[in-house]
Amino acid sequence: MRILVVDDDPINRFLLMNMLEQQGYVDTYEAENGKVALELAKQVSPDLVLLDVVMPEMDGYEAAPLLKEISGDYYLPIIFITALEYEEGLARCLEVGGDDFVSKPFDKVILSAKIRAHSRTRLLSKKAHEQYKQLSYYQASVEREHKIVEHIFENALTIDASLNDYIDYQLNPASTFNGDLFLMCTSPSGGMYFLMGDFTGHGLASSIGALPVSQTFNTMAKKGLSLNEIAETINQTLLLLLPEDMFFAAIIVEIDASGKRIEVWNGGMPHLLLQDAQGEIIKRFESKHMSLGILDPEEFDAIVERYYASYGDRLIGFSDGLVEIENNKKEMLGEEGVEKWLIANPKITTKDVFKNVLDHLGTGERLDDITLVIFTSQPLNLGPNNQDIVKLPLKIVSELNAENLKAGEPISALVSVIANQLGLFNHHSAIFTVLTELYNNALDHGILKLDSELKMTDEGFFEFFTLRQERLETLQDANIVFTTNYEPHKQRLSFQIQDSGQGFDMALLTQVDDSENYYGRGIALVNQLCESVEYSNGGNTVNVVYKL
Repeated sequence: MRILVVDDDPINRFLLMNMLEQQGYVDTYEAENGKVALELAKQVSPDLVLLDVVMPEMDGYEAAPLLKEISGDYYLPIIFITALEYEEGLARCLEVGGDDFVSKPFDKVILSAKIRAHSRTRLLSKKAHEQYKQLSYYQASVEREHKIVEHIFENALTIDASLNDYIDYQLNPASTFNGDLFLMCTSPSGGMYFLMGDFTGHGLASSIGALPVSQTFNTMAKKGLSLNEIAETINQTLLLLLPEDMFFAAIIVEIDASGKRIEVWNGGMPHLLLQDAQGEIIKRFESKHMSLGILDPEEFDAIVERYYASYGDRLIGFSDGLVEIENNKKEMLGEEGVEKWLIANPKITTKDVFKNVLDHLGTGERLDDITLVIFTSQPLNLGPNNQDIVKLPLKIVSELNAENLKAGEPISALVSVIANQLGLFNHHSAIFTVLTELYNNALDHGILKLDSELKMTDEGFFEFFTLRQERLETLQDANIVFTTNYEPHKQRLSFQIQDSGQGFDMALLTQVDDSENYYGRGIALVNQLCESVEYSNGGNTVNVVYKL
């Protein structure tokens, strides 16, 4: 504790210095007037000042505020030691910056107690100031880091502006950084993809995962890859990067160039709704999968839903931040509440929805990020990317034995070879869909002899895939042969898939419809995508022609 004694009387200074030494204060300095005290204070930075009032050259009233100014942001206790007895003089001691006073002749016990009390306050002031400096430095560092991250996000999370005329969207974060994510990208075939997702929590920690997701999504979408491949790759990427308690609920959508054919993968998000022009909800794409970043590759399910919309139908997606808003009565809006808004106003825009959000909240506080997306079914006048395709005819034969079939889905690798070697990126997604449906049909029904009617119920759906896994594990002496013929002069691809199973009743193919069943829609979709589809050899062979 460094103490400065200021008094024009040498005897008073001596008494005070002696008393301080007896109390253990050895770091002490003395000055005979205010002017000398100011010069000394600049050199030694005292922790406490014992100040007389009446002195030559500069009295205590004038010196006190100047001593405080020298101390800066630190609290400097000043105790006036004065012979003044009238109230106005004592009051002025406090008004000019004094913190306390002791009357002459001073009482050692009282003065010592006051010094100890004010020294504690001084210590707390210094500690608080140091903490303030540390917090200020930390805040400045955080703000700088946030600006850097914001700059990176602005450049990395770009949205394809050519699609703004087709999609109405709003992203409304609950904090500076958004745990929700929305991406969209044109496909090489003239269609489009979009991804809407929600990382665990909100803020900077939750938004970090947006960078690898954005990079993966945009890279794969520009190559025209299928939703299955995109979902599998993002899942594997996040599984490696995210901590165990963090995951990414997401909806990934592909819309073809006509604006009618919609493919959806929904993992952990609220229903994606399809609303007709009259306002009726005609389709709910429910979450049928776990969120991304949770399951290992061998457990991951990338099956997508497909649906054909009519022009004017609206595809509407939203994050759970919208579903979970509460009004003043703590009543949650819920998915039913969102649907009521949509039905009440079939032409509602995202801005209208956010007005409803504010009305519903009232004086309440929104705690989570909200993302809202609306696509109206219409032709996408984007045009396919012009790519140079190979002019050389090519035939590819791939024979898969039982061990190959057990190893996992082979279609991604096969389609990658076809698209990459022949430059058919515009057709990657469609070819993937066709071959996946035909391969699953050959494996599930031709070789494993599974009954699709099991999938009429949720319980049967689970039983179907349990049986599928069991029969695959014990499979022997089976094969599926893929033969691909590329005929550039006819601008077409011909595929033949042969399996070694016992076939099936081909008459069942005429009974396939586009109902809400879990099964039967795959072959109908293949018929729509291909120029011709012909089964033969009791269902063991299928030949399809895909026009380029």
